[in-house]
Amino acid sequence: MKVCIQSFLLILSAVLLCHLGFIERARSAEFGSIEIGGYALGSWPKDQDLYNRGTTVPASVQSGFGAGFTVGLFPTMLRGIIGLAFDSNLHGGALSFSNIAQGQRNERGRSDLLVSNTTANLVFRYPGERVRPYIGAGVGWSSGTLLNPNIAGRNDQDFDSTYAFVHQFLGGAQVSLTTKVFLFGEYRYVSANYHWEKLAFDFRTHYGLFGIGLRF
Repeated sequence: MKVCIQSFLLILSAVLLCHLGFIERARSAEFGSIEIGGYALGSWPKDQDLYNRGTTVPASVQSGFGAGFTVGLFPTMLRGIIGLAFDSNLHGGALSFSNIAQGQRNERGRSDLLVSNTTANLVFRYPGERVRPYIGAGVGWSSGTLLNPNIAGRNDQDFDSTYAFVHQFLGGAQVSLTTKVFLFGEYRYVSANYHWEKLAFDFRTHYGLFGIGLRF
């Protein structure tokens, strides 16, 4: 009799453990998926006019390279079609323009440029098993830092940093290698207006990025 009771308790414990495991899996499936990825990016900015101490002059921005990471949340209740992606990246570049100081034309003004973006993005995607194309848009904050500026008339010769509202549009696709590992490529158009001391520039750039991610 004692053996039967022990056997019954053992079977009951196994059933309860399996049931708890099923509940945890069901909860995970009910919530949806979490995706974490890291990527390398290239930046191809558009040349724009620049405001320098009361004068508007043509300016050019060099291409730059950098890296970033992203975290995506895709709830099951939205069928994995709509999700939120939180993103942060950092890349370099260089800014140059005709430098006009006190009505006289001097050598070209130049500065290295360090750009950092942090955004929250609404993403729409096709939830395919192998390939998942998607589009989206996002808003957030951008930091533009002038490094070692060589600009006549500026007091700050080391760096000058500013923050600005940024918005972006994006499109790309994921390619699943396994159920948890995927590669992704993406295009973005990013816009931010930087205002430093007596210097302002409308930063417009195209991003191309490629990365790898994990799905949970």
